[in-house]
Amino acid sequence: MRHLILLASLSFLPSLAFGQRLLSFGVKGGVPLTDALSGSVSKNYVIGPMVELKLPLGFAIEADALYRPLNLTLAGPFVRTSQDIGSAEFPILAKYHFLHTPIVKPYAEAGPIFRHVGSDASYLSSGGFALGGGIDFKLLLVRISPELRFSRWGGDSTSRIAGFPSSNRNQAEFLVGLSF
Repeated sequence: MRHLILLASLSFLPSLAFGQRLLSFGVKGGVPLTDALSGSVSKNYVIGPMVELKLPLGFAIEADALYRPLNLTLAGPFVRTSQDIGSAEFPILAKYHFLHTPIVKPYAEAGPIFRHVGSDASYLSSGGFALGGGIDFKLLLVRISPELRFSRWGGDSTSRIAGFPSSNRNQAEFLVGLSF
């Protein structure tokens, strides 16, 4: 019986090894090049986990869960208030690696992006489209992927409160992914 269990366990090893080459996990972080809200200041960082599924012919699908703190600032003639609000962005991007060299692999990416923000800024757009490009290179066991990403968000909700800042519909950021 022990030999049967050992044989069954060993039969799964090749599929596990093959699966590791197809799926990679890591972290992605960076800095926004534009503010997320007009007339307000972001906290100047983006960070979160990422997963990438490699497909044939240089294609891949990447999904991120990026945390971006926002600063919601209200300025009136006599009062100025500021509040920090959490924002989570979920891009799902199709990637294409268009040059297959052993060291550096440039890529382009595009796909939908979804956003969830705290209740005080729930009027902000919850969806958009992302477009970007970068390079992948391997350093020892880690794959490093610097990139520039442009996001175009949909319009904010019509229930936006007067005086609250609106979304900056065009956003750009510099990101670096580290994956294994």
